[in-house]
Amino acid sequence: MIAIPYLTALTTYFSYGLLFVFGQIRDFFRKTINWWNTNNRKGYAPICLGLEDFYIRRLYLRIQDCFGRPIASAPDAWFDVVERYSNDYNKTLIRTNNVSRCLNLGSYNYLGFAAADEYCTPRVIESLKKYSPSTCSSRLDGGTTVLHNELEECVARFVGKPAAIVFGMGYVTNSAILPVLMGKGGLIISDSLNHNSIVNGARGSGATIRVFQHNTPSHLEEVLREQIAEGQPRTHRPWKKIIVIVEGIYSMEGELCKLPEIISICKKYKAYTYLDEAHSIGAVGKTGRGVCELLGVDTADVDIMMGTFTKSFGSCGGYIAGSKVCYFAF
Repeated sequence: MIAIPYLTALTTYFSYGLLFVFGQIRDFFRKTINWWNTNNRKGYAPICLGLEDFYIRRLYLRIQDCFGRPIASAPDAWFDVVERYSNDYNKTLIRTNNVSRCLNLGSYNYLGFAAADEYCTPRVIESLKKYSPSTCSSRLDGGTTVLHNELEECVARFVGKPAAIVFGMGYVTNSAILPVLMGKGGLIISDSLNHNSIVNGARGSGATIRVFQHNTPSHLEEVLREQIAEGQPRTHRPWKKIIVIVEGIYSMEGELCKLPEIISICKKYKAYTYLDEAHSIGAVGKTGRGVCELLGVDTADVDIMMGTFTKSFGSCGGYIAGSKVCYFAF
């Protein structure tokens, strides 16, 4: 982990504290002078109360123009941002007809695939004409087209797995599949800085959850040994299944997973490995095949490989890749 310099942390907290103190002072005089006025409708409770109201008025509104900026072009490496202005201290923002050419540092479009492309764009348009933008049905009922099957075969070949299944949303890929893979009597051991989609999926599975220190294989081994020795809570029976969940590249820290060491430990204790490559697939490795290719790990050693199309591939949705036979069903 990169340590924040003390001076940077101190000045940041000081600036934040200064805003908070002056905001409270202004609110005190505002309430004292205008105590007889109210903006709330008679008989209705205020929409925001306490600190929430304070933060919106005194902190968020000051920098509101930094968020939700409308763009007027494709989200490429450079894009056109619509200029806005305010006459009431940022309470409301008014759009203009002017645009500014800006460098895109707030997008998942790492490799620029979301913009117009001379190879992909014509093929996408032809597919839309033939299959329409949506089937308006679930995959199970009548929502599977030949394109879904082709995509799943393509994904499986690309990541080096026998089979794959695609989802319409990257977040749901984790939060929906983990309750399918795991259940009561199972143990999920998760990196402490795993994405919220993994956290929600693990909680919804009904399995017991344990956390190991971020990207620390030695602590993972300690947790595995302790949990295997103790077994299930109360009954102390052996775990039905143990799965270790890590990310290829951790989205907030930008760190690479210590995958070879983690896989070695999982093999030693016969635990399944679940690898989330939402931020690494298509972005790292000699041919863009993720951390396994980058770190020289055989994909056969990773039991479940998850990834999304919303980053490097400039699209939407996600995938799960693994064996054609589901060994995880109870």
